Amino acid sequence: MAEKRPPPAKRRDLLKKVCLLGDSGVGKKTIAGIVAPFEKGIDKYTQTIGTAVTKYGLEFQVGDQRLRLRILIWDVTGKEDYRRLQPAYYNGAEGVLVVGDASLPATIESMPHWIEAARAVTGDIPAVAIINKTDLVSPQALVSVQKRALELLERYAAPVYLVNAGTTPRSALKIPFHELAKMIAVRAAASRRY
Repeated sequence: MAEKRPPPAKRRDLLKKVCLLGDSGVGKKTIAGIVAPFEKGIDKYTQTIGTAVTKYGLEFQVGDQRLRLRILIWDVTGKEDYRRLQPAYYNGAEGVLVVGDASLPATIESMPHWIEAARAVTGDIPAVAIINKTDLVSPQALVSVQKRALELLERYAAPVYLVNAGTTPRSALKIPFHELAKMIAVRAAASRRY
């Protein structure tokens, strides 16, 4: 008698939009460009319309589902000139990556604002925080920056990742993106929103 094998995991293909947010100059475009390189000439479009879009794909298991997830990363400019357009860019997002600069405390303090602004349009979506440019502060100062970020972001259940886009390996820069993708996929599976 042949051994009965469990049925193979079902594979689902998902396409989800996430917004990469934060003050101007914190390194969003650099991080996204390393993780999911932009098309040639994207700077021209970002300066014109205030956002750049790229895509990133990954696969993982959630329960009995094998998910192939493509995320559209909307790098929304932090420039003041585009503030009135930003809510339109948040529409349809299912997750937020918010970036701050370890050497500029004001960018850490504004991280909750970015999450709140997106959630005002999208509802309660998952968030992940990235503190970039960690090489520009002393180890003691970095401990303080991380502690402050954790305090500010606790109510959003946003994990905080420390990176330096200039030297952090690409595989390590992908970790916050993978964490957010997993949060989105688990949420989609729980609500059966495929």
